[in-house]
Amino acid sequence: MSDVVALQVPVLIRFLFDHGPLAVQVFLVLGGYLSAKSWSRALADADFRFLHRLSSRYQRLAIPLLAALSFAVIATAVVRPFFDHPSLSAAPEPLQVVAHILLLQDILQLEAFSAGVWYVAIDFQLFALGLGAAVVARRWQRWSGQGRVAQKAVVLWVGLAMASLFVWNLQASLDMWAVYFFGAYGLGLCVGIWRQAGFPLSHLHLAVLIALVNCAAWLEQPRMRLLVAMLTAVLLALYEFREGRSIEILKNKWVRQLSDASYAIFLIHFGVSLLFSAVVTNLWPTHVVANALGMLASFVTSIAAGRCLHAQVEKQPPNWRRLLQWAAAFGASCTAVIWLT
Repeated sequence: MSDVVALQVPVLIRFLFDHGPLAVQVFLVLGGYLSAKSWSRALADADFRFLHRLSSRYQRLAIPLLAALSFAVIATAVVRPFFDHPSLSAAPEPLQVVAHILLLQDILQLEAFSAGVWYVAIDFQLFALGLGAAVVARRWQRWSGQGRVAQKAVVLWVGLAMASLFVWNLQASLDMWAVYFFGAYGLGLCVGIWRQAGFPLSHLHLAVLIALVNCAAWLEQPRMRLLVAMLTAVLLALYEFREGRSIEILKNKWVRQLSDASYAIFLIHFGVSLLFSAVVTNLWPTHVVANALGMLASFVTSIAAGRCLHAQVEKQPPNWRRLLQWAAAFGASCTAVIWLT
């Protein structure tokens, strides 16, 4: 649909195509920030358990993902006979199914069943890497007996972030690993825990330091993604400098509802867009208005479907039993598609 609409508004579609992925940098910084906020108070507690937190994160990510992938696999199979498009994945294979459940599809260089699955895998890797560094900081604290564990966590996160910004992020071959993205994620981690670390520098000073480090990385190799990550981290630091006072517009009920369901909307949109694209392309292949309305309808339906997925699946308490149930449902969906293909 976007290809047809681009005939009338090429600048807009090209802008979204070229620069839309930069939003990922905002997600990465915010992801690190929220992770640090969730760890900050418990970091010094005796019951800060690595495996428990890691498994909980995996469950929260994987359960709605498997539900959305089940839908995407079925939607792809339904439209494949009459919709020829590069975004359609081939019929599932057993190794692919297992790789998606374990978030290993990109590492194993297997085709993904849905757009955005790579980001879920990277988010989990980043969470694990940041959490692992926090655990090392706890052991460092027990060994030294001086200072604060949060300070030591910041030192480790800064070291990883610097290595990412100046080394790993320059190597495109590493883009299926967390180290490639840790520069942005690490910025969010540091902003999120800066207050608990108790450094003699305010968040305003931190914002300046972030800008200086990122400018140095930019001089080594200009990257637009680096600029977006820096601006996001600086804004967060300034927000913390204002003592985290609420922004009025964010208090609106509809903003909170969309925020709560954002992950589910992100997961489900591919399957929904696929169905709308198949229908509109077959009925009105060159009609610009019809394709524009199709894009709008796909957008609105994705939000509605995402809110439903959030309410019925993501919002329910995660546990291993529910994870296994959805893994079984995903496997059954893929098996049915394989048999019917």
